[in-house]
Amino acid sequence: MLDELLSLLLPQFLGNHINSILVLQALWRNNQDLMIRSICELCRHDQRIMNLSRVLDITQEIKESLMPIVDCEDYYFAVNLAILAGKRDFLHYDLWLGRRITEVGTPFIKALLKYIKEHIISPIVEY
Repeated sequence: MLDELLSLLLPQFLGNHINSILVLQALWRNNQDLMIRSICELCRHDQRIMNLSRVLDITQEIKESLMPIVDCEDYYFAVNLAILAGKRDFLHYDLWLGRRITEVGTPFIKALLKYIKEHIISPIVEY
């Protein structure tokens, strides 16, 4: 029941509200898994509330949160976030990619290939 309640309230705090960071920090300390699931879900379904840039902003406010988030089981989300984090010098994605390929294997590689197809190959073909 607590997870359901937090899932309903969390979008309000994940939006770009300055005062919400204290709530997010407390939630991170108490239930990282719920917060990671909520972030992934919101990014997938409502880009107006949560986008990858906002997630990176949150990881800069909540210390030590980037790696657990990019190591989540939503591999496609993780690849997208890690690439953006690497572009902003928050993550050495070459090392991260090697570790994730070794640890996860095929499901992660499929997500990586999907990212490459959608973000690298498709724009070239459309050009």
